[in-house]
Amino acid sequence: MKDLKAVGLSKTYGIKELFENISFTIREGEYVGLVGKNGSGKSSLLEIIAGNDTPDSGTIEKSKDYRVGYLSQAPDLPLEDTIFETVYTGDAPIIQTVKNYEVALTNLTEDSMNLAVQDAFTEAEQNMNAENAWQADVQIKTILNKLGLSDLNQKIGELSGGQQKRVGLAMTLIQSPDLLLLDEPTNHLDMEAILWLEKYLSQYKGSLLLVTHDRYFLERVTNHMFELQDGSIETYTGNYASYLEQKSEREAIQRKMNDKQLKLYKSELEWMRKGAKARTTKQQARIHRFDSLEKGVSQTSADTQLEISLEGSRLGKRVFNLEHIKLSAGQKEIMQDFSHIFQSEDRIGIVGKNGSGKTTFLKMLAGEKEPDSGKLITGETVRIGYYRQIMEPFPEDKRVITYLQEVAEEAKRIDGTTASVADLLETFLFPKETHGSLIRSLSGGEKRRLYLLKLLMTQPNVLLFDEPTNDLDIDTLTVLEDYLTTFNGAVLVVSHDRYFLDKVADRLLVIDHPDGPAMFYGNMSEYVEWEVADSKEREKNASTKTKKVVHKEKEVKTKDKEKMTYKEKQEWDQIERKILEEEEKVEAIKENMNLHASEFEKLAELQEELQALELDLKKKWERYEYLSQFVEE
Repeated sequence: MKDLKAVGLSKTYGIKELFENISFTIREGEYVGLVGKNGSGKSSLLEIIAGNDTPDSGTIEKSKDYRVGYLSQAPDLPLEDTIFETVYTGDAPIIQTVKNYEVALTNLTEDSMNLAVQDAFTEAEQNMNAENAWQADVQIKTILNKLGLSDLNQKIGELSGGQQKRVGLAMTLIQSPDLLLLDEPTNHLDMEAILWLEKYLSQYKGSLLLVTHDRYFLERVTNHMFELQDGSIETYTGNYASYLEQKSEREAIQRKMNDKQLKLYKSELEWMRKGAKARTTKQQARIHRFDSLEKGVSQTSADTQLEISLEGSRLGKRVFNLEHIKLSAGQKEIMQDFSHIFQSEDRIGIVGKNGSGKTTFLKMLAGEKEPDSGKLITGETVRIGYYRQIMEPFPEDKRVITYLQEVAEEAKRIDGTTASVADLLETFLFPKETHGSLIRSLSGGEKRRLYLLKLLMTQPNVLLFDEPTNDLDIDTLTVLEDYLTTFNGAVLVVSHDRYFLDKVADRLLVIDHPDGPAMFYGNMSEYVEWEVADSKEREKNASTKTKKVVHKEKEVKTKDKEKMTYKEKQEWDQIERKILEEEEKVEAIKENMNLHASEFEKLAELQEELQALELDLKKKWERYEYLSQFVEE
């Protein structure tokens, strides 16, 4: 059995103690998920295990031939090397055998009559046979293909940050080490690649230590969980769901203990106020016990759950009206003649493969990019909060509290009260002692959380999120999801995180559908299930997409048509009333769903009714827009 053992590890970053005297073992065949709040030391622990950093104290114990492969959040790759040169590096002899064969094959293809090239290829082929390296060759090509790395002659320096992350992941997987250390491996992967990686890791022959925000990924890959919290580590057997169950049981026991501890603390406090004097050993012991109790109770109350309760500004019914939009990025066409109305209560996930134009589409909605043609009308009351995938550069030498005070000194909560910047920072899990810290001292995840707080302090009523789950911890994501379900405005989210989209989006805009952008009426898990079934169907025959993807019937104003027909005038006179009536029905169904939240059959029936009504309402709005073109001023 090849195991790795950590003994008494401690690490301090600046003035912050990340973990102290932690010990654990990762056994062969264990797939471990590592969770914890941003800044708790997850990435630092991986760096230590990988040998890229040293602990303040403690040791990593493993055999001499034990190999560790590490994918960091931002891999440091040789910018002048090609993808081929990068992914085929490593100590494993079989990888070098495959590399030599691929080089010899390329040379033979380019200069087949050269005898020296022929001899080199023959030798490389013999080595492949001798070492039985053909399976490794197939596996390497599969990894590269599934991660979208086709042009292996591209230099690393020419790639985007996301592409470099995929190269780093490919390089790590290709080495097939005894222990895989993966820090946010699903970042910058599209859904197809995530599903493949999920399956690949669940069948991995070595061990795995994984940091990820993707809870479905954790659920389906891991069989053990580690949690870093308050400088210590807790271990759990089973996957993510088992971890949640065990953690809730532990916390229930802890709450009972805390209640008893609080009662004891109050009695001790009463005794201390009476003026206990430390004359005897017994009294001295009680004073020490009081000090430890006071510390324990204060820590319990300080470890509060992040809560988002900031109010948004008032929003009208229509948010964005897109009319015959043509949009492209460079030479790539994203959409052609696309029309849609986004409304104030929309919860829409925007999905598609990497490079399909999702970020460009969000930039257009945010007013940062003009469409090539067509018209984008933004509602007068719209106040956009745009959470970018690539954040604005942080002023690293600015203090945390000053960074927020430049937005506002206080913000209004949903309940009508106001909160100061210091209050908001504490709510977002920044303790008072960190408020005056320089931003450069924060972890990547803590900077993301600070960026999110700054965005919400502007009190937007339309939220545009571009990959918000990257680098945010699970606790923050859970609260953000709850906030978005009650947010009084529109939410449009670009994400590959199935769990996040399942919770916040009730429909999807498939940006790269073969027939042009199309709406899918259902959540992300339903879409993935449908897409897998549909791709299998396409393999059997060239069938069309199923009816669940709904395309707009384009109603174009013809050159010779200048006014409505008699029937259209009658329709126009009634359509606004009908829209209002249907909107009231939608709200009534939603209230009814809340009343029957625990009745599965009734809930399914109401959900089906709601989807049909919303689809009809959408068509009425499109008809309204069409008829409004001919209304005489």
